[in-house]
Amino acid sequence: MDYDEYYQECKKTYVKSNYDVSLYSKPVEIHEVGKFSKQYYETVDSLSKKIKHDFDKKIDCKDDGIMITHNNMWKFQNEFETICNILVPYLESNKYGCHLYVDKIYIYRTLKIKNLKSSYKWHYDNNPDEILKNLIYLNDVDEDNSPFEYLQDMHKEGVTIRATRRGLVNWKRAPNGARITESQMQAKIKEGCCPKKVVAPKGTTISFLNNTIHKVNPITSGYRDVINIRVKPTMKAPPAYVNKNWTTSYEFPGVVNKDPKISWRSKT
Repeated sequence: MDYDEYYQECKKTYVKSNYDVSLYSKPVEIHEVGKFSKQYYETVDSLSKKIKHDFDKKIDCKDDGIMITHNNMWKFQNEFETICNILVPYLESNKYGCHLYVDKIYIYRTLKIKNLKSSYKWHYDNNPDEILKNLIYLNDVDEDNSPFEYLQDMHKEGVTIRATRRGLVNWKRAPNGARITESQMQAKIKEGCCPKKVVAPKGTTISFLNNTIHKVNPITSGYRDVINIRVKPTMKAPPAYVNKNWTTSYEFPGVVNKDPKISWRSKT
């Protein structure tokens, strides 16, 4: 079974299922400040101060010259639980039409770099198409401090590449390491596509399918801290969206298990 088939099965078991939702038709959604509750933004604000302190003081973090990453997400467990208890039900009802759980949370700060590499180049993640990432700005972001950027089509929707890693039936490496070549990008632009930078205030949440063509921009001035919350479909509702038994960070690779049935109930 591949992830697309499993996702359809998950929708059948969701008692609140809204069959009008379409995961695939809107690959990128920008949730402006005010979309969610006051508690959501108060928690983001509190979390942003704590994470900035750790990055500024070099506490529980690693600088690999590409990004500064935080290696102790569980010190912010209460904040993540609050945020996910608001964000994930919204995604279940309005984006997926099925139960979800959080399998990854990343905390990082982008840097000034001259030689663009890794996520600073146009790419897609090449996890199955049913995997959604949610990027939350922890400070105001303008043109100079690393706005998230994605490719839009002529209808202003995100442009996606179909994954070559789809599940048990189809699981292959992506060509060119899932990086978009200059010729591919120029071809997309000739088709009417154009890049879109998300310049927005703290608390802005960007939900995007992982195979949207996207990149992060290097810092010119200032700083940018973000959290990235990744969700997966599941047949049965988890007892908690975020849990040490199934939510990980940088300590495990970002590639999902090829078996979509491996979920929060299974240890991988």
